[in-house]
Amino acid sequence: MMKTSTSTRKLTLLALLMAMVLPLGAQQVLSLQECREMALENNNKLKIAQEKVNVADYDKKIAVSNYFPKITAQGAYMYNDMQIKLIGDSQMNAINNMGTTLQNQVTGAMTPIIQQIMQDPALVQLIMNSPALQSIFQGLQAADFSAALNAIGQEVTNALTLDTRNVYAGMISVQEPVYAGGKIRAYNKMARYGKDLAQSQFDTEQQEIIVNTDKAYWQIVSLANKLKLTQSYLELLQTMSNNVDKLVEEGMATSADRLAIKVKLNDAELSMIRVQNGLALSKMLLCQSCGLPLDSNIALEDENLEDVAIPVYNTEYTEEDIMNNRPELQSLDIATKIYDKKVKIARSDFLPMVAVAGNYIVTNPSVNNGFQNEFHGFFNVGVVAKVPLFHFCEGYYKVRKAKSEAMVMKLQLEDTKELIMLQVSQYEKQIHEAESRLQLTTEKMSDAEENLRMATLGFNEGMIPSSTLDMAQTSWMQAHSEMIDAKIDVIMANTYLKKSIGKLE
Repeated sequence: MMKTSTSTRKLTLLALLMAMVLPLGAQQVLSLQECREMALENNNKLKIAQEKVNVADYDKKIAVSNYFPKITAQGAYMYNDMQIKLIGDSQMNAINNMGTTLQNQVTGAMTPIIQQIMQDPALVQLIMNSPALQSIFQGLQAADFSAALNAIGQEVTNALTLDTRNVYAGMISVQEPVYAGGKIRAYNKMARYGKDLAQSQFDTEQQEIIVNTDKAYWQIVSLANKLKLTQSYLELLQTMSNNVDKLVEEGMATSADRLAIKVKLNDAELSMIRVQNGLALSKMLLCQSCGLPLDSNIALEDENLEDVAIPVYNTEYTEEDIMNNRPELQSLDIATKIYDKKVKIARSDFLPMVAVAGNYIVTNPSVNNGFQNEFHGFFNVGVVAKVPLFHFCEGYYKVRKAKSEAMVMKLQLEDTKELIMLQVSQYEKQIHEAESRLQLTTEKMSDAEENLRMATLGFNEGMIPSSTLDMAQTSWMQAHSEMIDAKIDVIMANTYLKKSIGKLE
């Protein structure tokens, strides 16, 4: 009786350990579909793939914008500490004082003439007798035009000095490509293919998440069934231990028999702890995939069922279906098209390019009104053409390189097609193998149940020893566990096949 109490204490300790691993609280029951949906909603890799789809969509819109004119506005301001002078300082000084210089020259020329006139009495008398000559003579002596000419010279030098200390400039430009060697069209097709490629990669990541979620789900179901089997086996060993203790007291069994049962009981308790820990870790992994806290108290719909139901699968397909539905093949096919467009882009770099351009320019000082300090504008339009002539065969080699890269992608696509068809064949064989194993384990389970029933009757009637019943119970537990695993293998093999043919929804 003391040994029985020890086993009870061990089970109590085991329950406490499980309580630490799985906190108490409202238990959340999840179905396989709910686990899939939660995993798809909370998986970061899938979110990254979705963002890549968004990026590819923006790239597509950017490529379309290349068909439309590009309008830009520019503005500038510059301060200069000096003005621009179109003539030198000596020339400017001469122009500013040209009136004084001319006045001095005229005065110098008139002085000898007046002196000669004054020395000739006849001329003096003539002038004195003629009021008109007197007026002309007085006008020549009094003439002073230096101030007026100096003012004119000042205006000329001011006009030749440009006030560029504060310079403002602005321009609005419009450019429209007319011909770019097919580059714009190729970029647009590449952008569309890029979006399709990102979507295909998203679908691939989505299917990977579904497969991994299914794998984690059914692993928990398998461990939960093994835990129930281990618990049943442990209860049977406890009953057998109590019966052997009574038989030993009555002298019908030996201490060795009791010791052997106790060893098996301890092994069963240790196996139960291992299964419980594995189940707890598997649930934590599923919680992490579904975006739940790791300590969530979850249970699965199929976890507490006595048997696992195998759905009816319809996996009819053709090779054409695989080529059209498999995301990996779609990705490679799209990548091949992208590299074909890269060949055209490489070729377009060495074809003529033509664009129409127009500009409206505003400046201060005005460039079309004598550099006056005011805003004036003007526009211009034109055609820009760029024609590559010779680049030492650079274009030829770039085109050849792009063609080689495109050929690499085509060969990879063909190789991947062969590998996928091989993968499909392997999964078909796995399904046949899993179904054959299920049939064998079902037959084995039926035999184990009959064997256990007869062993139990024989032990209760004292006809067979406890070791025979123990072996029968062990065989039944193993057969039941193998049958559950075989059913799960059938389910997972069909899941892998649906993924390989591109029909995993």
